[in-house]
Amino acid sequence: MGNLLPEGLFMKMLSAAVIISLLNVQGIESVKANQKIFVNDKAINAVDPTHDGFRVILSDEFIQTHLSPTLLPTLYLTAVPLESKDRVTVTSTIYADSPLSGKQIHVSGLAPHSWHYLCVEFENFNRQNETTGTDCEFHRTLDFVAKKIESTVEGLELIDITSQSLAFAARSTGDFERRLTFTLRNGKTAIPSSEIFYLDTSADLDLKFSNLKPDKFYGSLCLLEEPLVEAFTALGRRIGGLKKEKCHFGKLKTKDYDWSIFESEASPYSTSTRTNIPLLIILGLVAQLL
Repeated sequence: MGNLLPEGLFMKMLSAAVIISLLNVQGIESVKANQKIFVNDKAINAVDPTHDGFRVILSDEFIQTHLSPTLLPTLYLTAVPLESKDRVTVTSTIYADSPLSGKQIHVSGLAPHSWHYLCVEFENFNRQNETTGTDCEFHRTLDFVAKKIESTVEGLELIDITSQSLAFAARSTGDFERRLTFTLRNGKTAIPSSEIFYLDTSADLDLKFSNLKPDKFYGSLCLLEEPLVEAFTALGRRIGGLKKEKCHFGKLKTKDYDWSIFESEASPYSTSTRTNIPLLIILGLVAQLL
């Protein structure tokens, strides 16, 4: 019994051990709870371009979920020029004590008639964690006639239809690296391979889908645009994988084989050949009737 600690000292040591254990448990729980969570929620509802910038309308769900004043949110709106070699970004920062005006945020000081990455980032806090996220698109500022452009491809037109092919022409404008993919979609037969263009400047485009079946519906011509410029947001996140798609026409159909073959076999150097083939057909029908 001579080795036992005095009762008072023992109780103090026991109390200290209990307190240290509780502090350790709380510390572990705190480390587990205070996490940084990244979300891919859609923040951009619409974009209104101006001559020197953009007005971004935020989605109602995004505002309600992530921008409550109690969460102490911070917003970053970053514009990265795609057609500039130095890629100097412009960022507008909105803090928790800066209320939104009509659910809009804006950035200015950009060059007119130029394409940009446009990214909305946010950070907020609560007792358990920190939440952050990014939503990016690409848009063009207005030109001097206030014309809104939503695609790098203009003047897309169907220029030729045969029994075995569909041919189109268009022009793509923009001095930045991009990939354009044209695909026939929603047809009622086998779909041919896509036509893909890699561009870094403005260019005229000629595309042709060959080896098609006669008298078949091939649906719509869909265009997928993908900028290939590498850039970073205000919070240092890499911008990539952005896409914009739109379908055109809607009821594309090849010609019937029997009539198209006469047109294709007619010599392009002989006017009389093109004129006489339909005439011979008519004369043959008349002869059968007689």
